Amino acid sequence: MLWAALYFPQLPLEGSPWGHPDYPHPAAIVHSVGTKRSLVAANTAAIKLGINAGLPLKNAYAVAPNLQVQEFDEHAQAEHLKQLTLWAMQYSSWVSPEAPDTILIEAEASLKLFGGLRELYRRWLTDAARQHLTLHIGIATTQKAAVLFAKAGQRMPATDTQTLSILLNSLAVEHLPLDAFVFKGLRQSGIRTVKQLRELKPAALTRRFGTHITDYLYKLDGTLPDPRDAFVPPETFVEGADLPLEAPDTGALTFPLNRLLNALSGYLTLNDLGVRELTLRLTHHKVEESAVIIGFLDPTSNRTHLLKTAVERLANIVLPAPVLRITLHATDLAPIERNARDLFQKSHAQAHSIEQVMDNLAARLGREALYIALPDDDHRPEKAWLAEVLKTQHPKFQWPARPLWLYPKPQEANCHLTVISAAERIENGWWDNIDVRRDYFIASDPNGACYWVYKPRNANNRWFIHGIFA
Repeated sequence: MLWAALYFPQLPLEGSPWGHPDYPHPAAIVHSVGTKRSLVAANTAAIKLGINAGLPLKNAYAVAPNLQVQEFDEHAQAEHLKQLTLWAMQYSSWVSPEAPDTILIEAEASLKLFGGLRELYRRWLTDAARQHLTLHIGIATTQKAAVLFAKAGQRMPATDTQTLSILLNSLAVEHLPLDAFVFKGLRQSGIRTVKQLRELKPAALTRRFGTHITDYLYKLDGTLPDPRDAFVPPETFVEGADLPLEAPDTGALTFPLNRLLNALSGYLTLNDLGVRELTLRLTHHKVEESAVIIGFLDPTSNRTHLLKTAVERLANIVLPAPVLRITLHATDLAPIERNARDLFQKSHAQAHSIEQVMDNLAARLGREALYIALPDDDHRPEKAWLAEVLKTQHPKFQWPARPLWLYPKPQEANCHLTVISAAERIENGWWDNIDVRRDYFIASDPNGACYWVYKPRNANNRWFIHGIFA
């Protein structure tokens, strides 16, 4: 098997404005254990001053007296890691979070689906960059080695046991997750590399440092199995995010909303589901919670479409008070047919583009501003349509077989047309002096445009264009 470890070293910081690369002031997240306070993450401005994770807070203040600090929020970190785990499930059915900042993915089964390891690697980095997250990736044939490589910065993948052994031996022991007592003993023994550590006799190593270190080394190279449970997604999707600063308007909600929609996209992809309706709940200070409903004509799991429609919808909302937290509920789910390729390798990725355009228009203008054409009980094209306000999941709504664009007056065809359908005979209207006797066809011109054409029953050599198919 091949494992990928996705390590997010700046995760505590990247949920706040301090995590942006252009933030000018040094800032850090602090974790307290008893009276000891040390940094778990530092932003770009702090790193430039030599302030890094692991540094005691008092030492950091000595370097930068104006350092901005915030206490580490374990609950918020766990919530964010869970949402990233849901996002990662679009790449594999076996995903496991490793608190506080790593996700383990079984990648072997996904290689063919995504076009190989290099393409998977590129997708992970691209998705992380889109979410403004720092990501380090480790690839190995064992779980512990993948995590170790990600945290040690070893980018070369170990896709076989020989490469795994070579890469492990090249690492310094400081990268191993060992306690201070073991590190001190290894330094006193002159052991500086993992190669030297692996060359020691297991009995001597166990006698000196206990079974923990030998078990870890055996799981590192695959000698011992390392079973762990895969993450089981919830039956319903309800995820939220606290805002680091109060959001005074809906424009400030785009970044946390994007984070939640990434999680939703992974959840939907894993379950082959699409969402018809989202409810976005906004928590305010001293004001009752407000809700925004976002509807879609067709079930969708497309993250880009979900975000664009949600942003358009929010743009029309006036907040009753600044927002402290947003919670996303996927309230109406339905099975969805995945975008795939047919036998001739033609993509069906654009199958729902019309519905997506209408979703975006409805989000911006409101449902009451959009109308659909419905057939009326009359065979004559001029009399056969009704206009009705478009509603989400409209019970009558279907894309008509006839064209939506009709000429006010049929025009005689002046180009070569190829008939591509059987005839539809229409004889109607004798009761109101607009007598129609025509044979209708679908025809295409040399450029591929499709028209609705007819021949009058009394003029078989003349063709008239009555409508255009979009």
